[in-house]
Amino acid sequence: MNLARMHKLTRDLIAIDSVSGNEEAVTQFLQTVLRGLGMRVRPLPVSAERCNLLAGWDEPVRVLFNTHVDTVPPQYGPHEDDERIYGRGACDTHGILAAQLEALLDLHEAGHTGLGLLLVVGEETSHDGARAAATSPELAEPEVLIVGEPTQNKLMTYQKGRLKGDLFAYGVEGHSGYPEHCDSAVEKLVRALEALWRAPWLARHSEQGTTVNVTIKQGGPVDNQVPGVAQARLVFRCAEPCAEVRRRTARLVEEVAATLSTPPGDRPHFELLWDPAENDPITHLATLPGFETGTAAYNTDIAYFGWHRARTFLVGPGSILQAHKDLRAGDWLGGEWISKQEQVEGVAVYKKLVQALL
Repeated sequence: MNLARMHKLTRDLIAIDSVSGNEEAVTQFLQTVLRGLGMRVRPLPVSAERCNLLAGWDEPVRVLFNTHVDTVPPQYGPHEDDERIYGRGACDTHGILAAQLEALLDLHEAGHTGLGLLLVVGEETSHDGARAAATSPELAEPEVLIVGEPTQNKLMTYQKGRLKGDLFAYGVEGHSGYPEHCDSAVEKLVRALEALWRAPWLARHSEQGTTVNVTIKQGGPVDNQVPGVAQARLVFRCAEPCAEVRRRTARLVEEVAATLSTPPGDRPHFELLWDPAENDPITHLATLPGFETGTAAYNTDIAYFGWHRARTFLVGPGSILQAHKDLRAGDWLGGEWISKQEQVEGVAVYKKLVQALL
């Protein structure tokens, strides 16, 4: 393991703006790095100038390491001290990529064959990189897939599903000084959301069941008008099939609507519009004896690869609780970072995992 090389690569990646949709510079940089380490690199087209990268020394690839190269906005960093490397992507997932590469290099030097690295774009938004990889004629489904995400080096036993939708409430708009002539859509929306938050099938803790996050998208354009339309965005982390969550939510909204007076005009009190892109929980993640385990309450590319034969592991250094954090007023510790020690431990976990499998 070359610590200086791993830390330098982490810093170099953080310094490149690789926000989703803008990954061209980082993939070009990585092609140069990987080829310089003796790996054969194949760009796999995704869209326009964007591509995934498939790298390795020999074929067929039996064990495929994977992570994504894109980040959420905005780009910032890098910064470094004795214990941590800071900046956008430090733990999600530039620091993980650097640890995976060190593990691959050590394993290759030890004589292991059939090892590969798949780097994808678009994970933070559309997962178009994973979708393209799954259908690429140059990439066969591997025997083992090791996906790098910040799990504090624990093997995840389970990945929650994700369901998104918009809840609209409709009322009668009018001057805010005369509420008796209006029907506030915001009040209706609040009642529906309160009922949702009280639902016994929703949890308040990531490991206890399905959770929901609510953001208000629309609630009236001006403060002297009773709003006739209000909108909330619902994002569920599903511990059960998405179809069941949709059914439960629709029933709850119908129950709230039944307590309200006659709907305004030809519109209902509420309307639920679900995003077509959803994925159910993944319960077939692999583990091995002797490794710490945990549960992933977030989405990864695993659901979008569509591979079913591969023995799939989800593991990497860094904490998901540090991911997506912004730098505010120079407070690096409050932003995104990865522990150098955890990176070292991550390399060891990756090597131990592959050695146990092969």
